Amino acid sequence: MWIVGKWLTPRQQRWAPPGTHFNQFVVPPIFPFRRDCTYGELAAMQLPEDVEGLGTCEYTMSRGGVHACHAGGVVHLLEGWTHHEVGAIDVDKIDIVWEAALKHGLKPVFSYP
Repeated sequence: MWIVGKWLTPRQQRWAPPGTHFNQFVVPPIFPFRRDCTYGELAAMQLPEDVEGLGTCEYTMSRGGVHACHAGGVVHLLEGWTHHEVGAIDVDKIDIVWEAALKHGLKPVFSYP
């Protein structure tokens, strides 16, 4: 498994051995160049249906769906938090942020091949 946090060119993807699964959290998603590898979907959250005053349009998401990184920004705003999840993160806050997302009605989007 390769955890991909930046865009990879087809040439860079060749470095992975056959059978590799690319688990990606990069926007835009990497091009699925390798037929002998698998590619995970981007992590995403679904906004509550009753949300008002927040417009979203993300080209790889269905209506009301946002990439996980953007959902994190929404949760931080709603909670009034000043910490962030860019670069080095405080792993002790991961569960706190997850619980806050669920509290505000965001739901994880799962997609299976």
